[in-house]
Amino acid sequence: MNDLELDLDGRPALFKYADDSNTIVPMWKNKECGTDLVGQFLIWSQDNDMKCNPEKCKELIFRKKGFNQIVSPVYNIPQCTDLSVLGMTFQENCKYSVHIKAKLFKANRCLYVIRSSRKEGASQEEVNKLFNSLVLPVLNYGLSVYGASDSDLSVVQAFLDRCFKRHYVSYYISIRELLEINDKKLYNKCIADIEHPLNKILPQKKTTNYRLRKQNRIYPKINTNRFKNTFVNRLIFKYNL
Repeated sequence: MNDLELDLDGRPALFKYADDSNTIVPMWKNKECGTDLVGQFLIWSQDNDMKCNPEKCKELIFRKKGFNQIVSPVYNIPQCTDLSVLGMTFQENCKYSVHIKAKLFKANRCLYVIRSSRKEGASQEEVNKLFNSLVLPVLNYGLSVYGASDSDLSVVQAFLDRCFKRHYVSYYISIRELLEINDKKLYNKCIADIEHPLNKILPQKKTTNYRLRKQNRIYPKINTNRFKNTFVNRLIFKYNL
């Protein structure tokens, strides 16, 4: 069942995760590719005697600021304002407020366990271990993705500050320092695996540590700070990798 390939301009547009599939399609002015690619998928399903139910599918349209054009549904697939993929919630406005809200709700529930343990006489060292085991993994998951939104990072940092103030953890935690650590770990993992989807677009490791030119780097011609702060751009312009 691995013969399903959807290509757009010579590049794969289909991403499969276990029994779920996601198709990412750019929408150009006066041209729509989504209908063609979904049509290819339906034909493939029919040829392999498989039943595809579009009503169980969802369509998410990423809209840049000021884009209010009404886009017709593809094959009557219901459109949504947010969509969860592998534990990350994406929104049509390219923000992560829904994801952050859900993660902080889950993290707050973990604090109840820590409070209960502290009432039973747990030491601060044991409380720290509980915080590192229960709360931090919730916030660390997908950090390199939602870390592009500085406002969302500030919300998470405010939560961590409250945890430090109320002694859920005895040392200060910076979400931006955690972001840098996670970014570098992910970078090293992607560079080491030549089959990784991000391997080809990441900057290669430098062989020298000295700089021959004094001029500063120039950001791509873009208008949004969120794109400037995406994972790849952080590696190049912030961490100097």
